[in-house]
Amino acid sequence: MQRKSRFQRSPNPRKGGARSSGAAGRPPQFTPTMRAKHKFRFLNTGGSTKTITRANLLNLVVVATTANTSSRIIEGIRLRSVEVWTSPPSLGSAPLSCSVEWVGSNAPSTIQSDTSMGVLPAHVKSRPPPMSSNQWWSMSGTDETDPLFMIIASTESVCDVAVTIRYVDNEAATAGGSPAGANVGQVYYDYLDGIASGTWAPVGVAILP
Repeated sequence: MQRKSRFQRSPNPRKGGARSSGAAGRPPQFTPTMRAKHKFRFLNTGGSTKTITRANLLNLVVVATTANTSSRIIEGIRLRSVEVWTSPPSLGSAPLSCSVEWVGSNAPSTIQSDTSMGVLPAHVKSRPPPMSSNQWWSMSGTDETDPLFMIIASTESVCDVAVTIRYVDNEAATAGGSPAGANVGQVYYDYLDGIASGTWAPVGVAILP
């Protein structure tokens, strides 16, 4: 029996044949809810140890609804990493240290720390412990007071927080930080440790007043 040439065989959709954009030619499924990966940067304006909660992360981006109230733009947020640099120590001064400690209701207490050497700043990059609650999504109205991590760093240290964000879709508005003299309708960025504490200020954006 004569074999068909490759030009006579039925088209194979996996090898160049016609492809469907969805089942039976219909448009494919998609997720309308907006999600994005982002990295926030903060500058330490007052030293000391600060504990960051789920509520702090959910309040990072808000829109002013009145001069003294705001609503969240973030509905859910998940931590990917926390990175800290101290400022370079002055010549002849004592070394500077920084650390990130993971805490929480379902997380082992894990500390990562570094100390400056010469004029080189201390630097720590840390990810949530595997299988811990620090890896879970933080959602509005759910365990918002749960602490996630602590930062110990000196004044003028820099902190980058890498996250995945789920923006507000059709949920009811949730109150954010309480400003003083905000412009209605303007988008603001809150302090990493919250406006009431106000130590880790966001960099390069409009800060919640």
